[in-house]
Amino acid sequence: MNAYRADRLLLGGFASALLSVTGCGRAPAFDILGSFFPAWLVCFVVALLLTVPSRVLLNRFVEIEWPVLVYPSLTALLAFAVWLLLFR
Repeated sequence: MNAYRADRLLLGGFASALLSVTGCGRAPAFDILGSFFPAWLVCFVVALLLTVPSRVLLNRFVEIEWPVLVYPSLTALLAFAVWLLLFR
């Protein structure tokens, strides 16, 4: 019974090791002028550029009570949306 349990434990460890490395692969990066930038950085810059016109529209139609919370949250939301659109 002890050998059977050791084999199952070894098999479980091997299976979990295989599952943990399945996500490893090439990191998403963009080649910009010969330098590789991580994809999250590109998504963040795009989100910042989208936040500025959103801020103008929001200020025109809505009074923002907590701008310290709204604009960083809007930037994060847009960054995540750009990531999902580009990298699924």
